[in-house]
Amino acid sequence: MKRLIISIFASGLIIPVAAQDIHFSQFNETPMHVNPSYTGVFNGVYRAMVNYRSQWASMGYPYTTMAASFDLPIPTASPVSIGAGAFIYQDKAGDSKFGTFQAQLAASAIVPLDRNSKICAGLQGGFAQRSATISSLQWESQFQNGTYDPTLPSNEGNMLTSFPYVDFASGVSYHYQSAAENLQGKDIWKLSTGFAYFHLNRPTMKYYGGSSKMYGRMVGNVNAHYDFPGTKWSIQPSALFMQQGPAKEITFGSMMRYRMKNGTKVTSLLMESGVALGVHYRVGDAVIPQLYYDLGDWFLGLSYDVNVSSYAEASKAKGGFEVTLRYANMNSALFKNRRPIR
Repeated sequence: MKRLIISIFASGLIIPVAAQDIHFSQFNETPMHVNPSYTGVFNGVYRAMVNYRSQWASMGYPYTTMAASFDLPIPTASPVSIGAGAFIYQDKAGDSKFGTFQAQLAASAIVPLDRNSKICAGLQGGFAQRSATISSLQWESQFQNGTYDPTLPSNEGNMLTSFPYVDFASGVSYHYQSAAENLQGKDIWKLSTGFAYFHLNRPTMKYYGGSSKMYGRMVGNVNAHYDFPGTKWSIQPSALFMQQGPAKEITFGSMMRYRMKNGTKVTSLLMESGVALGVHYRVGDAVIPQLYYDLGDWFLGLSYDVNVSSYAEASKAKGGFEVTLRYANMNSALFKNRRPIR
């Protein structure tokens, strides 16, 4: 074969060529990657997040994904508020460093239905670029007598050139929060659920030998929070469904949270803090233990994918490490004349 890639899986070419998106195990901590309508939907003045994921390190060159986002709610003269934000990420896979860089802007409309609930709709769009470093791969012509010699010519042209494209997404979501927060000084029951569709414009992927349209990505998710009355314990179940062409992902699980310090909900002078421990399961792929440490304004999330699929023999059950750092300016927000969006 003229074009024989040595260790083709490790090169990172096979899976990305199918034009599948990145994913994060801590999906509740990547709101704009899950649904544009989540932009600006939080109790605070502004929110900044950084996410880092490294996986398949046991296969050689790890696959790494880095993301950052910033969003804020903007009050208006009407009951409807506006959410605005930006989301960027960079993903590199395997020896070829097959990568995607994407920069997106997002906006949402936050419409209160009553004192306890609201519905949101969002749009997202921006610039993206695909690229790879083909020169780092090993080729059949560079082997002599079974020994690899990188000084030998590959006799190959560039199989993949860098190409840009524009991308758009939209989504809707519903949010409920019990009024018991104001009456009893703590959150009793919260529920959020949404549906989003990414790659509305089906951007063209210009790979070697031709091109193809990117599959749209459908995302549905739900998460909840319930405080057990008379205790400092809460349960936080959540689930995510994604489908993009033939690829499908279902992840579900729950966190158990212990409230270390009560907050003053009326004045926001003191923020509640807590620690949460739990596990999620990505069907057919991984068990994901997670640890969250929440200081109110600051949040740290740690997780690790333990691979349990048929690929575990090659991966040695080592999936991916993920960390999230979030800062949301909520403390004393009312005293700065910038009332949080409820």
